[in-house]
Formats: sequence, structure tokens, C-alpha cells
Amino acid sequence: YGYTQFEYEVDEGSSRFSSFMMIDTDFLNYFSPGINGARVTVAHEFHHSIQGGNYIFREEDTFIYEITSTAMEEFVFDDVNDYYAYISSYFRSPETPLPLTLGYNTATWNIYLSDNFDYDIIKRQWELMTSVRAMIAINNSIFEYGSSFAREFNKYGVWMYFTNYRAVPGKYFEEAVNYPLVEPTSVVQFTPPSQTLNMSSKPAAHSFVTFVVPGNNDSLVTIVSNGDVQSAVGTPNNS
Repeated sequence: YGYTQFEYEVDEGSSRFSSFMMIDTDFLNYFSPGINGARVTVAHEFHHSIQGGNYIFREEDTFIYEITSTAMEEFVFDDVNDYYAYISSYFRSPETPLPLTLGYNTATWNIYLSDNFDYDIIKRQWELMTSVRAMIAINNSIFEYGSSFAREFNKYGVWMYFTNYRAVPGKYFEEAVNYPLVEPTSVVQFTPPSQTLNMSSKPAAHSFVTFVVPGNNDSLVTIVSNGDVQSAVGTPNNS
């Protein structure tokens, strides 16, 4: 689709850069072909210029750059929905820590934040990003709005569950019916009256556990969300 090329550091040691963008010439054979492909590419890449020019470029936090720019496509051109092409990979593996995702496939996280707070919470993250790592900036911005990453990330997991045929009109994601279904991290055959399940999870990650009673056409889904922000920064691969 295109890319943003950083050129020269604005001020020495600032980690802010001038930039230019390159985009495809015809946008043929893309998920969003033609002018719609050009539209979302410009929205996406222009915000990369804002990120690196007004705030900071930090290679260790690339996920937040792509989350923000991919969500920006939806905010600017709501009817194009190019981000649909990416989100299925995250819905297939929600146990992936947020900072280890591609960013493109977790744009729904910023859509969730904008729907539950407002766009300014995302801008606030970038203001904080100049002095702290991305996960800390996310947590601190949510804290300023009276909540926490752990609480909102778990609610985000609930929103992820109610998609596709489980979508509830007027609730959760506006375009949820077009999203894929989240895949359970594990399916447990539950034998009454009780059962113990031992599990581990990585920081800033979800575990969707489905309990099934054999012979009974019913199930219980539990969403376990790991809200450990500090570990998500330092040791996101540790369980």
C-alpha cells in the first residue's frame, strides 16, 4: 500500500523526524482496491508522519504505531474497512501479548477506546509516549480517565467475544457482525459437580476458556485477561 520514510531528526536527540510518504500508483489487487486503497493508505501513513514528527519514534514500541495508524483509517474513512483484512489473525490468537502483535491486527483496541472514552485518549497516549514506553502510556492515559488497563482490556475481551453471529445490535463494536469469531484458547470438558483448571497466560493477553458439559448442548465461556502492564513492557514473552 505505501510507507512513511523518516528523513532527518528535527532536533538532536529528540527522536522526532521529518518524513515523506510513498504510496502505490494504481492500488490494483488489494483488499481495498483503487481509490479506497489510496484513501486508507494516506490516512494511515499521514498519521505515521504525525507520530514520528510531533511525538517520538521508538523502535521497541512499533505495535502502537501500527495500532494507531490502522485505527486511523477507520476513523477517517469509516466506510472503507480495510482493517478487516488483518484482524482475523488476532482473533485466532488472543493469547498473544498486545505489544507482540503486529499492530495492524489489533486496531480494534483503539476503536474500543474511542467508543468507550473519546479520541482524545489516544492523543493523550502519544503525549505520554515521549517520556514512557507505550504500555505505560496506554495504562496512564486510561488511569487519567478514571479506569485502568486491566479493567478496560478485560472489557475489550468481552467486546471481542460478541462478534459475527454473536453480535448484539446497538452494543459492543458497531461493525461487530463483520468481524471474525474469536477462537477459544482452550476447550475444557467439564464433568459436574466441580473441576480445577490450571493455566498460565502472558501479560496484556487474553485466554478465552470454553467449558463444555458432555451430552449437554450448553457451554460457559470465561475470559481471563492478564493486565500486568510492567511485565508487558519488560518481559512480554514470559508466562
